[in-house]
Amino acid sequence: MRVPDRKPKGVPNRAGNVPPRAAAGTLGALCFTAALLAPAAAGSALAATRPAAAAPALSVPLLTSTTSKSFSAAVSSLKTAVSSAGMMVLGELNQAGALSVAGLHLKGAESFFVGNPVVGKKFFQMNPAIGAVIPVHLYVFVNSSGRTELAYLDPSRLAGVVDPMLAKPAAMLAGAAAKIVRAVTGQAPSATATVRSLTFVTWTSPRSFSATVSSLKTAVSSAGMMVLGQLNQAGALSVAGLHLAGAESFYVGNPVVGKKFFQMNAIAGIEIPVGFYLWVDKAGKTEIGYFAPTPVLSGASAQLASGGPMFSKMAAKIADATA
Repeated sequence: MRVPDRKPKGVPNRAGNVPPRAAAGTLGALCFTAALLAPAAAGSALAATRPAAAAPALSVPLLTSTTSKSFSAAVSSLKTAVSSAGMMVLGELNQAGALSVAGLHLKGAESFFVGNPVVGKKFFQMNPAIGAVIPVHLYVFVNSSGRTELAYLDPSRLAGVVDPMLAKPAAMLAGAAAKIVRAVTGQAPSATATVRSLTFVTWTSPRSFSATVSSLKTAVSSAGMMVLGQLNQAGALSVAGLHLAGAESFYVGNPVVGKKFFQMNAIAGIEIPVGFYLWVDKAGKTEIGYFAPTPVLSGASAQLASGGPMFSKMAAKIADATA
């Protein structure tokens, strides 16, 4: 797809302004501190610009497994299983708690981000763009049948979306995730849906990392949303001896809008809120990246398909204003 030649608002061209593209990356584990909520719709439509994919889109399996355990018992089992697998719960997002503020009272919906910073260090050294994939996101929720369900997107395939060279090494993390889920539910996870034609969309910022972070926060506020969670990957990985120039994730949303989609199907928590990952690449450029929301939501559930274009437009609008 051709991207029209344009320059970001208020930013002079430098060596021909770099348009949005699909980036390459690598895989690792990181530390996460965030509070989750669902994102809001974008206001006005984005101008003529559309993100373009520089690499073929891939299909990513959505893996799930149900258990007869209560939600709280499943969460407890998950934490034990993570520890037994030699990993750590590096962050938790209590979607149910956040959405209760908007009047939606779910029986259970919470995300857990698991990994190992020492292992993650190796992957970030290969390509820091992998911060969009790690730590592995395991989502636990009570489905419409009243059963506790665990769901996650195959880490190996996700890594392949970010960087094809990382798909094979990431099989290690996919195996660890499957082992953890099986320990919780008593059965191996299975592919119950497929996210088709998934791309990792990136925009190159002409600004420094810190200036781009500030710009993102302004763009989020201007779009009528909030930064509901942050993950300082660079800070976490420094504990393992890796000192990155910048690597941080931001989760933005609006609980009122998110409520509508969680009411349709609680599997929405696999994608909502939309996460924006900012990092400095090996060339010293600041990048802004996110997984395209449309294929994730439509792949997770036909009920959520209508929200895909809205969330994709919102993500592009924020990224455009940031860059």
